Amino acid sequence: MPAVIEGVSDTNTPYDTLFRAAFVDPQTARELTLFLLPEAHSRRLAGARVTVEPESLVDQQARTHRTDLLLQFDLDGSTATGNGGSTVYVYVLYEHKSYPHRWVTLQLLRYMTVIWQRLADERGEDRHALLPPILPVVLYHGKEKWDAPLQFAELIVEGADSRHVPHYRPIFLNLTKIPDDRITGSLRAMLGLLALKHARLDLEEPAAQMLTELLHLAHADPAARHLARVVEYIYVTVKSEDEVDALMAAASRLGYHEVEGDYMTFAQVMLEKGRNEGLEQGLEQGSLQRSREVLIRLVDRKFGLTDAERERIVACEDQSALDAALDEILDAGSKAQVLARL
Repeated sequence: MPAVIEGVSDTNTPYDTLFRAAFVDPQTARELTLFLLPEAHSRRLAGARVTVEPESLVDQQARTHRTDLLLQFDLDGSTATGNGGSTVYVYVLYEHKSYPHRWVTLQLLRYMTVIWQRLADERGEDRHALLPPILPVVLYHGKEKWDAPLQFAELIVEGADSRHVPHYRPIFLNLTKIPDDRITGSLRAMLGLLALKHARLDLEEPAAQMLTELLHLAHADPAARHLARVVEYIYVTVKSEDEVDALMAAASRLGYHEVEGDYMTFAQVMLEKGRNEGLEQGLEQGSLQRSREVLIRLVDRKFGLTDAERERIVACEDQSALDAALDEILDAGSKAQVLARL
């Protein structure tokens, strides 16, 4: 994303960006967790201090996008049997999904083992050391019906009846099934959840108006203003032109000109970005085409080309491979040496 929003990067998908913006503040993350988790868990965590763990705690090679979030809840150890009043940590690991993902339980299991291994390394050779519990949570906000397995053992052949396969089920939260009027709490929490819920749903008038009201309030609150601008930018990015027009119309009708102005600014940014990307793509395609034409001409002149070999060159989409083949042809003793570079 452009620098119009500080701290927001193009390396994440829009939904990843929105998710992290909603949960980045520890108190908001705590509030959202207590709201979302089943009562048995939220009651236990209600009095705990919360820390949003740094990204380094979760395996950086486990995924290409930051879709996970790890929260540490510090409990009074007296609530846990056998800890003698010392601090007990409960980790809540979120994995958000905007579409059904078959391997989500495997993904979460990998995250959990990475976290436990690092904590075990910190404890060293203490023979009485125990590892803290981790509550794995799948937060789903997609349009499609979730049909992926939520019991890990179901991913393994004959796993359901095996004693040698991990049996665990994450807490599954379908955000789209929570009615808008049931989403309550602080301004940041309500805005974050509603925006995440409706990011992939078709935006209808009641939801558009509710979001517009929250965005207006957030612009007047220094603690929520950044989240508001992230929501506005993401919606311009992922919503249809008609939906963005409806959001701008709602802001204009209500007299919320700061919200309307942001939508217009971000729409212009996206238009300019699209033009630049189109120009870059056109230049790249032109360079590929020229390289293919030159390579075909040189190979055909030196060795001759069959139709299949010509099609192989035409199908190459890798500029660096075409460049390598062009370099190779100068000293190549055979056609195979050149084509091997593709």
